[in-house]
Amino acid sequence: MAEHTSNNIVGSTRSFDNPQALSLNIAREFNIADFLMKAAVAENGDNIAIVSPRQIITFNQLVALVNQAGNFLLKHKVSIERRVLLMLKDSTDFVSLFLASIKLGAVPVALPTQLQRHELRYLLDESRAAVAIVDPEDFLTVRELCKELPWKTEVISAQPSEVSGGVSMPEERQEQNSELAAAATTCDDTAFWVYTQGSAGFPKATMHSHRSPLYASQSYAKEVLNLDENDIIISTSALHSSQGLMERIFFPLLSHASIVMLEEKLSGAELLEKMRTHKATVIFSSPDIYSQILQDAESQHESVSLPSLRACISTNQPLTLATQISWKKKFDLDIINALSSTEELYAYITNRPGQIRAGSLGQAAPGYSIRLEDKNGLHVAPGQIGNLLVYGGSTMLGFWNKHKKTTRALIGPWLDTGDKCIMDEDGYYYFAGKREDMMLIDDHWVSPSDVEQNLLNLPEVAQAAVVSAIDNNDKMRLRAYIVLEPNIEPSGEMATALRLRANKNQPLHMQIKWIDFVPDLPRSNTGKLQRYRLR
Repeated sequence: MAEHTSNNIVGSTRSFDNPQALSLNIAREFNIADFLMKAAVAENGDNIAIVSPRQIITFNQLVALVNQAGNFLLKHKVSIERRVLLMLKDSTDFVSLFLASIKLGAVPVALPTQLQRHELRYLLDESRAAVAIVDPEDFLTVRELCKELPWKTEVISAQPSEVSGGVSMPEERQEQNSELAAAATTCDDTAFWVYTQGSAGFPKATMHSHRSPLYASQSYAKEVLNLDENDIIISTSALHSSQGLMERIFFPLLSHASIVMLEEKLSGAELLEKMRTHKATVIFSSPDIYSQILQDAESQHESVSLPSLRACISTNQPLTLATQISWKKKFDLDIINALSSTEELYAYITNRPGQIRAGSLGQAAPGYSIRLEDKNGLHVAPGQIGNLLVYGGSTMLGFWNKHKKTTRALIGPWLDTGDKCIMDEDGYYYFAGKREDMMLIDDHWVSPSDVEQNLLNLPEVAQAAVVSAIDNNDKMRLRAYIVLEPNIEPSGEMATALRLRANKNQPLHMQIKWIDFVPDLPRSNTGKLQRYRLR
């Protein structure tokens, strides 16, 4: 039975205390990049920090690269509190520039590459960056757009190219001194921005303090996973996402572990080979990639084993029970399912190694208090759906330049996640859907994830998304968009057969009326379903 505090007694109101808080004893003057790098060098300076396709970098070498990048930024008049826009592929360059910006007291803003022009203009205008360092293929577009804006952003190519006119980062950076003093930032200063993943429209910039990544890293990397200098990490999360920043920069730095730098999207078979070659001990990935690894492993004639692997984590999307069972059967390892958000930086609900409850998100992560509330703000009983609120030490400072959205999300020290969940008697949480996605069908609230799970249990279905639509009788009904498994042809007969099988034994309000086959589902750059585009 889970221990109940005053925060989660049925019918209770919110408390301003977090009895689960971690005690980190952070000094007022604190710079997260400087703090983590100094500790890593002092204890494990010669250990491998990054394994990239072209080089192996120790923690000592990483600090030198970061300091050179910082002096390069100083040369381009980057100063404390100025934004540095990074529009780079996942690479060691990204890591060094990101940490260098933080060490200078500047604020790195990470964006995915090759955005649509209207998206890019919006983000460039909002960030008001002093400097933008971009991949060559984006250089001309970014430079043209910056000329239209009033912020006088200097645009620099990350690599030499004809279009950049000879101005590029590598040569200049190599000429710089490898010593750099950290700015006198405080623990509450803004350290970096991370954009939300755009599942409900234009992304919002979450501002995170210097204390935020330390809190989230201590909770998950140390308390949940017990990462240390012997771990070798592989993460498929993009570096511009909160998951990527934590899994590929902050977790390895705090635990002095090694990160295998994936610089491009890999197939399941290629990821398997990476894990075997590098003897990975921990993998962070998403349900669709775990499923892809399973499919490719099944297609290999020889037996597949990963003897070095000790932990597999999924935090980005709901994990199906079928994938969990298949992974366990194939590799004799559980996938640790968790719930994270950009606003909280990382996971605040998680299963734990050896304490997996299949189908659940797990229990409150160390250092986080969780509430499920009704519409009146009162705590709901176990087994009832409630609005999910979280209280922890990694909560964003707010959304940049969006006061109304910030005040809706932050209720005192609590973050309103916008999710709906159910808690069982043992304190395990189950995802019921995002509040904005809940559908009212015949006076019943329906979570699309429940209906999607029914579809994903069918062997022909690779991906599924469900939205509501109005039928000819002006009644709200369910429409499913389905991506079929390879080598299965879509047809009217197939749609009818799938609909009948998915609807079997389901109440009317959970039954699908229409099925549309699509080649792929609309997703954000980090893989999150953009359901609003289907509506």
